[in-house]
Amino acid sequence: MLLLVSTFSIANFALAQDRISSPYSRFGLGELFQSTHANNMAMGGISTGVYNRFFVNPSNPASYSAFDSLSFVFDLGLYTKFSDFSTTSQSQSATFTSLGNLSFGFPVTNWWRGAFGLIPYSATGYKMTDYHTDTIFDNYRNVYEGKGGVNQFFIGSSFDITRNLSVGLNVSYLFGTTDRSTATVFPDSLYRFNVKRTNSARVHDLVLNYGLMYHRNLNKGYHLTVGASFFAKSNVNVKADKIAYTYTSSSLGVDNIRDTLLLENNSKEEITLPMGIGAGLSFGRGSKWLVGGDFSYKQWEDFKFFAAPEPLANNMQFAVGGFYNPSVSTVSNYFNRVTYRAGVRYSDGFLELRDQRINEFGISFGVGLPLPRTNSTINLAVEVGSRGTKNENLIQENYVKFTLGLSIFERWFVIRKYE
Repeated sequence: MLLLVSTFSIANFALAQDRISSPYSRFGLGELFQSTHANNMAMGGISTGVYNRFFVNPSNPASYSAFDSLSFVFDLGLYTKFSDFSTTSQSQSATFTSLGNLSFGFPVTNWWRGAFGLIPYSATGYKMTDYHTDTIFDNYRNVYEGKGGVNQFFIGSSFDITRNLSVGLNVSYLFGTTDRSTATVFPDSLYRFNVKRTNSARVHDLVLNYGLMYHRNLNKGYHLTVGASFFAKSNVNVKADKIAYTYTSSSLGVDNIRDTLLLENNSKEEITLPMGIGAGLSFGRGSKWLVGGDFSYKQWEDFKFFAAPEPLANNMQFAVGGFYNPSVSTVSNYFNRVTYRAGVRYSDGFLELRDQRINEFGISFGVGLPLPRTNSTINLAVEVGSRGTKNENLIQENYVKFTLGLSIFERWFVIRKYE
């Protein structure tokens, strides 16, 4: 009970923070999080075709069938991201820390496994100023600000169809608030009032994702896994507060409202989330080594925020990675029992600005550190990557992301004998 209380306290603290500072989080629902564990992150993010009884893998709910019939799995992950944003003439650094994942996996019957958890879905955090010179309307600037984020609480199940084939389903409740504002400021005019438009969106709805997995043990300890996932196009309910007004700025930076141009409270809106598919393949030998690859596609052209389309493009992502364990024996040298992981991923991005795709590339590596006399591990992952471009005066982000994960694997219903 103390573990649960402490864990959810950490999760609530992490989710309550302004987690991000990124100009590209202005678009869509913000910067999207990968719903993967630290061990997957260290392998380039591969997860759709990964079958592992020691970790919860919500990217493919069919993977829950790997859980032991007499044990439960607890995963906790935190990560920190250090970013450097630069254009051809300016640069700025930012750091943020967030909950990576909080999840539990457990058996229900011999053919049914379950999981539930809390994962961040997206985050928004930006403030940008666009300066304009106009001989008619005086000099003015547009100021864009946004903050907030969306989280998801999921409950999932996996069902064995045959000995080697399983299907899965995650029911996720999306919740959170995203605030966006655009202000037009006339600093040199005595006759014009500034104008601000603010939109606060409170997300609260259910979404579904499905999984399929085929896992087969081969001769001499080899195994093969093929996985697929599917996200249906969804209209997510939103409660919105909208306000537009003219104002003057005080010396303390407070808006002194002059006239209200628009005011709507608790209006019902919708956000359209895109359809997505994923496929993955992995091949390995016991807990000794594994190599795998993932592919995913999302139809972001269908995304709409309050029925208004955004400059988003359909997105593809590729990832390859794997792990190696020198010795799975519990009596060998400790460093021979450490699991070493590495991977690489590429995404062509779902943003297209000024005819430039905002693509992303990352190289990752990490280790799994076994805890004494248990199958539990501490997992560390590092990803070094780049996103965006300086072409057309856009912004390039270079980042380093550190992920720390704790996986606890414990037996249930085991009657110990004492003499």
